[in-house]
Amino acid sequence: MGLFSTPGLYAQEQKLSDHEKQIKQGQDRIKNQLDPLLKKQDVFLQEQYREQEQAFLSDDAGACFDINQVIVENVTVFSEQEINSISSSFEHQCIGLNRINQLISEISNLYLNHGYVTSRAYIQPQDLSDGTLHVLVLEGFIQALSPGEAHAGEKNGAEPLLTTRQLALAFPDRTGKLLNLRDLEQGLENLNRLGQNQAKTALIPGQSQGSSVVRVDNQEASNWRASVGINNTGVEATGEYQLDASFIYENLFGINDSLVSSFSSNIGEHELPQSKSRSYSLVASVPYGYWLFSLNNNYYQYEQTVLGASVDFLTHGTSFNSSFVAQNTLYRGSADKLNLGLSFNRKESRNYIEDVFLDTSSRIIYVWDLSADYTRYFPAGTLNGALHINKSVPWFDAKRELADAEDDFQFIKYQLELGFSGSFTLAEQPMQFSSQLNWFYSPEVILASEGLSVGGRYSVRGISGDSLFGYRGGYLRNDFYLPLQTPWALLPGVTVFLGLDVGTTNLPEYQDRNSDWIAGSVIGAQASIFGVSLSLSYARALRVPDFLNAQEQELDLTVRYNF
Repeated sequence: MGLFSTPGLYAQEQKLSDHEKQIKQGQDRIKNQLDPLLKKQDVFLQEQYREQEQAFLSDDAGACFDINQVIVENVTVFSEQEINSISSSFEHQCIGLNRINQLISEISNLYLNHGYVTSRAYIQPQDLSDGTLHVLVLEGFIQALSPGEAHAGEKNGAEPLLTTRQLALAFPDRTGKLLNLRDLEQGLENLNRLGQNQAKTALIPGQSQGSSVVRVDNQEASNWRASVGINNTGVEATGEYQLDASFIYENLFGINDSLVSSFSSNIGEHELPQSKSRSYSLVASVPYGYWLFSLNNNYYQYEQTVLGASVDFLTHGTSFNSSFVAQNTLYRGSADKLNLGLSFNRKESRNYIEDVFLDTSSRIIYVWDLSADYTRYFPAGTLNGALHINKSVPWFDAKRELADAEDDFQFIKYQLELGFSGSFTLAEQPMQFSSQLNWFYSPEVILASEGLSVGGRYSVRGISGDSLFGYRGGYLRNDFYLPLQTPWALLPGVTVFLGLDVGTTNLPEYQDRNSDWIAGSVIGAQASIFGVSLSLSYARALRVPDFLNAQEQELDLTVRYNF
């Protein structure tokens, strides 16, 4: 019975158990490893098409026509009010050729600015004596989608680099429809989300007036990529030195599908008698037009020795998470877009002390995640924003409450992410910067694995070994990057980076404290040579509460080989 009276067992009975914290740290590590592998390339083509400009003559340079009414015909895209907002300024006045050309340009530019780049307005010879000006619109449409042919040395003969099935899934149901850049951008994103593709579109005149053939050219690379790396970014309790690997295989089924897998494990000797962490992840995804569907699975296990006053004991556990995600691009503009997503998640954790199953800190929960993310490109940089609303539901085999208490496992939480990245010049030296704000709110105390962790490599850098855990708060990360040229041929470039972070949260673990905050900084360098990427950084805490048992500096080294 001595084992069951140890502080370690007492801690696991609390709402914010050490086991839940281990699960949270493991999930943060998995997310940090997967996010770069799942990053997609945005495509915006509007800048390639400029508004029509007219070299207008003065009004008195030619004939003037009394126009009382402008009738714009063959418009199916815009409402009558939108067209009238342009045409009304040309009515009930005497207008010359320059004003008529201006009218034509404004209507054509209305189409162009909304992505209809092959649509245009024009006029035919007509009698204006009745005061009515008729303007015709030719709305351009897609005659066909055509894959470009392979270049010599890429594939045998004239075999298309992209199949008709791939194009049909990337640009579904577009033949015969009006040609709009937003549809082409979405299709290119569906293709180029695969690292093997560098697809571009070319517009070729079709067989009938107003029609275009959209030819999709592609430079194709290998359909698989892999990497393996070693780093010391783990924690002492479950292994400081880590080995990780990733493998990506694309277009396995010929439907623009992607399989992304990752693995990590601790390696080497440790000070504790038992110290272990390991994770596996697999993400499968496929796009269809403005939709993206994915299946996500990840597994994490840990073991650690807890040093007691009279006896040491082993704690260990696992977590297994699965989710199905459906995401829709609800809106696309000339330089921005809005995505809505809905996912259903199953999360299971099992925790033990020695061989004793801990029912109070083991659970199965089901969670809905409703998300919206917005991206906007400015000349000065890129703005990103995402909002997540997570609501658990007591369905199926979900655990509803603790075995020996009335603390409900069910919860609702809100997460907001805002980021801005851009570039600037300092002393004639180009630099890049990024700022990322993460904010978290839940009306009631929730599991530590579902809550907020402030402090560590994935939030406020410079703090390791312990964090602030809560459910109301957030953190801000700021990074600056300075690319430098070197005189060495083998290592032509090095990027130096500097970071400054700050974070705060409420403290449900400490009844005598409402909240607290921490701050940290980091400086480091990144380089790549012969497929090997190197990263060395030194992080130091700038402000840590005295009750937090954390290391206040860390030196990290990562070596990765990409092939």
